[in-house]
Amino acid sequence: MMSGVKEKKGTIVITGEAGVGNTILIYALLKGLNEKIKSAFVINPRLNFKHMLESILKDLELPVGEKGENTISLIARSRKYINERLARDEIVTIVINETQSLDEEILEGLSRFVGADLPVAKLLQILLVGHPELDVKLSSGKLRVFRNRIGVHWQITPLTREEGREYVSHRLKLAGRDISEVFTYHAVNRIWESARGVPRIINLLCDRALTIGSSRARLIIDAKNVGEAINNSATQ
Repeated sequence: MMSGVKEKKGTIVITGEAGVGNTILIYALLKGLNEKIKSAFVINPRLNFKHMLESILKDLELPVGEKGENTISLIARSRKYINERLARDEIVTIVINETQSLDEEILEGLSRFVGADLPVAKLLQILLVGHPELDVKLSSGKLRVFRNRIGVHWQITPLTREEGREYVSHRLKLAGRDISEVFTYHAVNRIWESARGVPRIINLLCDRALTIGSSRARLIIDAKNVGEAINNSATQ
């Protein structure tokens, strides 16, 4: 994601199942951008194209809400701003989360916005992050030109078994404990298998297994405690 922005790849598409860490990666990216990269973050994609442009301009600290201002005017101001950044050798990045929720109308608007053969289109970096359903939307014939301009297209996959163990170990180290002091080997395996490598579910099962173990004064969480946590999750 970072290299795509810095290398000016244009449109970057990142997809991953719910819970694999899409939003965490966005915040890590935004935190790591330097002062030469101006960014706007669209958290709520359930907007029309005009309202999205207004949200972007606000994030870029530009005034919005002028009486009678239409979409064409907003686009013109956006391009003027981007041209000004170009003159300063800066990059403008627009990050849109939960992009699978965007209406096709908005995606078509973005397609027209970045599809222009202008310097601003080459300077503007658009990062679309969402669930795999986004790939289905982008396969639409109306978005063929937009799809052809995607410079980076990547999928975030769930953690492997070894990555899952390292993830749990890392979280416990932050709390001052070693994984072998808290979970048995088979307990961690069962957590990973039930969560299918999704970090959000791993967190949930670890938390519930620890709660069960604590209520029973267990010094270490075993596979049986994890099984109870899994059953409790399934009934809720």
